[in-house]
Amino acid sequence: MQNQNDDKSKTINGPISINYSKAGVSASRNYELMVVACDPRKLENVCDFNAKELSIFKQLKNFTFHTTLMTVRIPVPGHQTHGVIFAPYQLEKMKGYVYGFRNETAKTFGLKTANQMPVNLVTVYQLLGPEKEPYTPEQFAAILKDELPTLAWWPFGTDYTIEDSVTTPYFDHFSSPDLKLGTPWEWLNLQGENKTLYVHASTCFESALDCWGYENMLLADGTNVRRALPQNKLAPIAIIGAGVSGLLFAVKLKRLGYTNIDLLESTDRYGGKTHTIKKDGPYPMGSDQPTYCELGTCYLSPAYDAMVADLKEYQVGNKQIAFGDNVKRGIVTTDQLPASFNPPLVMDYSEYVLRKAEAELDLGSGKLDDFLAQAALFEELLTYIFLHHHYFGGSFPMPATPPQAFLESHADKNFSEFLSFHGLNGMIGTLQYGYEVQGYGVLDKIPAYYGLVWINPPIIEAIIADAFIQLADDFGITIEDLLKEILKIIKSKDLRELLEWIINGIDKELPKPIPIVTAWTEGWGDIWNQIVEKEGLNIILNAKVSSIKRMS
Repeated sequence: MQNQNDDKSKTINGPISINYSKAGVSASRNYELMVVACDPRKLENVCDFNAKELSIFKQLKNFTFHTTLMTVRIPVPGHQTHGVIFAPYQLEKMKGYVYGFRNETAKTFGLKTANQMPVNLVTVYQLLGPEKEPYTPEQFAAILKDELPTLAWWPFGTDYTIEDSVTTPYFDHFSSPDLKLGTPWEWLNLQGENKTLYVHASTCFESALDCWGYENMLLADGTNVRRALPQNKLAPIAIIGAGVSGLLFAVKLKRLGYTNIDLLESTDRYGGKTHTIKKDGPYPMGSDQPTYCELGTCYLSPAYDAMVADLKEYQVGNKQIAFGDNVKRGIVTTDQLPASFNPPLVMDYSEYVLRKAEAELDLGSGKLDDFLAQAALFEELLTYIFLHHHYFGGSFPMPATPPQAFLESHADKNFSEFLSFHGLNGMIGTLQYGYEVQGYGVLDKIPAYYGLVWINPPIIEAIIADAFIQLADDFGITIEDLLKEILKIIKSKDLRELLEWIINGIDKELPKPIPIVTAWTEGWGDIWNQIVEKEGLNIILNAKVSSIKRMS
């Protein structure tokens, strides 16, 4: 069980002195190692950071993310066409506007069932760009109240009740000029100095997957971090912050045999940007199954498979569910497609990807155009995989050394410019949802580097396999016959061989859609709860750190 009793009998010695208070009571402890698992900027006035560290922190930028959980009344049974709707035109402004929602009831019970219930639970998204001062929760709430009645794609009108909301700094990242200077790798080179490690999302990327992957990279054999770890497994270690990265690193330290770990958390809860809320009702008729709503960490993709396998022991009773036909994802087409396509206001995600590719490739929207666009899209996706390997060398989640070829040619490009440079504009529709909906910014503003970090080869391979299965079904032919036809169009021998390798991995006997987007039945919060309980982590909540002194 979680131990929050900070009165210990064990002797604590070490070169790092940390003073903090809890409930008005001051405490002072020495540690052998400090792991910064919170935004390091929060510690600038309390820790004796050196000039190099402070200069790196100063360059970080971040968005402000606001999510709102509400109960909505279904105006007419069957009224909803989609359980998830994303409006790119709203997000592109980066001004805190409502840009999408996820129906948590549909996620749990399916859209058909949710449509027959009088009330649903829905999570709404808003995002503010880094160029503005962060909005307060009240400012976001005012925008939401003003906007919802005006959005034609919002299917619930004004008959809603707000249950909860979360406002948080989100997606710490560096600008293109700082990336070109190699700032992420300057930070990486500081890991382990002064017995200090940095594992917060700001060091690599915001997602739980990248926190997990970055920590694996730090702990690889022969790294400075490995050398900085105490030789004595009883040595005291402080982790500042009990968010996702702090909890994951605690697990890694426990697996390495370290037993004397304190997690100092400034708030009254652990889990950081994960906000899983269990709601007992509304229920479908005859059911008493609760709904787990996510106001923070939510989705998974095939890229998470290794992480899921690694944390399997903390998933008891918690399973992955696919966002497929039972939910239905929709994209708002405003300002996204040519008027000649006569698009509906909200289009199914799979159709939108195809129409967007046709628009970018100057094709029409007939049956032959569909096939040509799909073939061209396969070719672009395959090319992207090769480019990713070329620039990042297969490294996950980021190259361990500066990728000079990429930095010299593309560090100053945004993700859209990178795609355009390599003739990959047909992928834009795919990536608008795959990248933008997560709150990581928009394709034509975010540096290309971060696009490549998040959209990695396993995701693209799963997208190709899923699209292949669906296209074969649409045309009423076998996967093998479709592969033959597509291979006739693709000119590059390397791309043809890569496509064959991906498609040969599909189960031909019972081909099923590949779940590209999944979620946990009991939420991400349950994963962290199980970690805390099963590892018996000593988390000191409401710990206000007042000073940190390190002996160099």
